Amino acid sequence: MRNTLRISFSLKNTYRVNSILYAIKQIPIIKKILPDSLYRMIGFKIAGHIISWIWEVLSSIFGKAIYFGLLVAGTFFAGEFNKHSSFGEIFMHLFLFGTIIGVMSNTYMLSTHRSKYYAIMLLNVDAKKYNIINYVYQIIKLSICYAIAFVILHFTAGIPLWLGLLAVMFAVGIKTAVVGYMFLSFEKGKDADGTNPFSWLTFPLVILSAFMAVFFPAIGYPFPYVALAVVMAVGVALGILGLVKIIKFKQYREISRQTLLKAESVKSDSKQTVVKNTTKAISADTNITSYKKGFEFLNELFIKRHKKILWKPVLIISIVAFAIFAIANIATIFLPELATELNGLLLNSLPYFLFIMYAINRGMSYTQALFINCDHSLLTYSAYKKPKNILKLFTIRLREIVKMNLVPALVIGVGMSALLYVSGGTDNPINYVLLLLTPMAMSIFFSVHNLTIYYLLQPYNANTEVKSGTYSIIMGLTYAVCYIFMQIQLPTLYFGIAVLSFSIIYCLVACLLVYKKSPETFRIRA
Repeated sequence: MRNTLRISFSLKNTYRVNSILYAIKQIPIIKKILPDSLYRMIGFKIAGHIISWIWEVLSSIFGKAIYFGLLVAGTFFAGEFNKHSSFGEIFMHLFLFGTIIGVMSNTYMLSTHRSKYYAIMLLNVDAKKYNIINYVYQIIKLSICYAIAFVILHFTAGIPLWLGLLAVMFAVGIKTAVVGYMFLSFEKGKDADGTNPFSWLTFPLVILSAFMAVFFPAIGYPFPYVALAVVMAVGVALGILGLVKIIKFKQYREISRQTLLKAESVKSDSKQTVVKNTTKAISADTNITSYKKGFEFLNELFIKRHKKILWKPVLIISIVAFAIFAIANIATIFLPELATELNGLLLNSLPYFLFIMYAINRGMSYTQALFINCDHSLLTYSAYKKPKNILKLFTIRLREIVKMNLVPALVIGVGMSALLYVSGGTDNPINYVLLLLTPMAMSIFFSVHNLTIYYLLQPYNANTEVKSGTYSIIMGLTYAVCYIFMQIQLPTLYFGIAVLSFSIIYCLVACLLVYKKSPETFRIRA
């Protein structure tokens, strides 16, 4: 067992360290400094291991913290409709059903991490020992994090310690019970799937659990502590039965082989599916043509032939946004109490729309389609990579993606301005202008951002796989910044002016960088 544990952690850590070093090596400025022998240098390996362990600790805490944070937020939200129940009752009710939903998406035992594939499929490590050791490790992490969270909740929200301890045991027990059920099903000839343990029943069970989690607190009747304790005790008892099955199960290699090979097949198929779907979306109409010349001719043909994947989603998003704001405006007219709340929200929560504009922006889909069906071939020609040609085509493409993203942004801007007026208006008329222009400025920013990153980092290789660590980091940071702004309330006046100014400056800098750097960076990766 000890040797298996050592091999397991060594493989996982080595894979993670090499991934970290590879990502660092892809950063444009740093990669010129670091030697190709980076992976053999002891100092960098030690640094990589330290980062790896820090990441292990932070990832363990971060995921659980988000989960409990969402439960707390859900409890406060439900408390607005239910003034009779205590915070603890609503929270534990949500925790119960949230845990049940979580079990159906991740049981820990049948994970398909790449290091597990290497260990069991390539190095022939004992599958039973490997799976059990890693499962116990994950359970220990979960138990520690949950126990700390419930201790904090005991002192801050008054949740009984005994119920918190039982909740931790329930979370462990219900996962173990589901694992035991999957093992039993596998012995009867059924396929195993760690993310779909109950086959066709999984989705209905998730929906039912989500409904029960929301419905009972909303009507003022969350499960009392006694009922929660009974259900959790049953979960613990089932967990004991599942533990017996885990110990006695003899087909670990077979079930690991099935799940790991299936995961590898899914990954391969998903990559091919992206290419196939993008290719299928191209119009086969031979009558499509253009009377323009040069890069304008190339661009117009591309837009016309990819209309289904470029403009269809834009129109759907715009129609949905129009319907939402139309309903909101009508509801505000007939519900004066709603008008007051919406008016204050519109004047202070414009940063929230930064995340919305990020989510609906079509920049990533546009650049992916560009590479798969255009640049993938054209990047083999040297004339295509000359600075003046790159900048010319960049500006043409930027114009097109801006046009696409401006349509839903305009709908949202008009809808917000109209909603502000209907809900009571504002003493400062500039707020109307900012509510109209800021979503449009955001859409322009994300259009420029996605296309610029594509040209400066070009993340795809010949198989359309993302191979740029820097690209992944930047896109991840973009998501994180947009998410953080969701939590910030800023006056429309200041935030709107800041967004407009930043977007203008960013566009100018982006065009300059593309002109200067893209002849070196805009290429197909190895």
